[in-house]
Amino acid sequence: MMRKLPPVLLAAGLVLVVTLSSAPRAPLYFGDRPVLPRAGFLKALFKAQIGLVADYFWLLTINRVGSARKISEYRDIYYYADLTTDLDPRFAKVYTFAGITIPIHFGREEYANVEESSRILRKGMVNAPEDKRIHFQLAYNLMFFERRYREAATIIEELAKEPGAPEWYSGLATRLYAQSGDFDTSLGLAQALRDSAEDDETRAYYERRVNEILQERLLQELDAAIQRYQQREGRPPTSLEALVASRDVRELPADPLGGKLFIGEDGRSYSTAARFRLEIIYDEKTEDGERLVPKPLDSKSQ
Repeated sequence: MMRKLPPVLLAAGLVLVVTLSSAPRAPLYFGDRPVLPRAGFLKALFKAQIGLVADYFWLLTINRVGSARKISEYRDIYYYADLTTDLDPRFAKVYTFAGITIPIHFGREEYANVEESSRILRKGMVNAPEDKRIHFQLAYNLMFFERRYREAATIIEELAKEPGAPEWYSGLATRLYAQSGDFDTSLGLAQALRDSAEDDETRAYYERRVNEILQERLLQELDAAIQRYQQREGRPPTSLEALVASRDVRELPADPLGGKLFIGEDGRSYSTAARFRLEIIYDEKTEDGERLVPKPLDSKSQ
């Protein structure tokens, strides 16, 4: 059998075995990216063994995660995962693994390598659309890293239609649509979920969600008025009543949830009826570990 193998394939196979048997080395670089073979070259050279070659670069992808210490080294993972999935586009696990491990948290909700992470996940959605973990991970990137809430909402809304999908997916989609400013879609979805609810608890949940969406639309309108005031006056208003006096708003609107509206320390508007606004909530804490919650700009003047 061995005698029938073309010499070039036999030599290539031996090189591959020797390479697989040795400890992985740090890659060579061309500019800011590791030097890797072209997928087309590997497919032509190892046509019959391409699955084995894809597995080899999958192992190297995992190895790069274990050895990564710097932001650029975590970005290298993208190139290994990209090559692996060029060799085997249906290798679904690679997309999720790389998409999760590539981004690095700077602190203060800032992340590096987000573009590469989302790029490999988008590639996975095209090549392995049946793997819904890839879809959810991309939605997670869009929510928390890129703040592209409408695109994230569309993905989550589609995932909510899948058999066995968690019930909270639909609620999350309404929140994301509202945060993106697409209140019509958010309201339409929440009202449809409320009207089709099969039990009182779910119906009450989406009834409140409808009012939360109306409240968030109102708060975003007040935020815009606050910004107009600040740009014109060179200082923020001390209270919402100041917006009425300056005619930035005709009158103080009623809160759909029955709370009292106020300006927070961060210069945005809030309501006493909800601890947080209808937005993605980041787990921000003080240096003492206290959870950050919106507080009035000046409680004595509210």
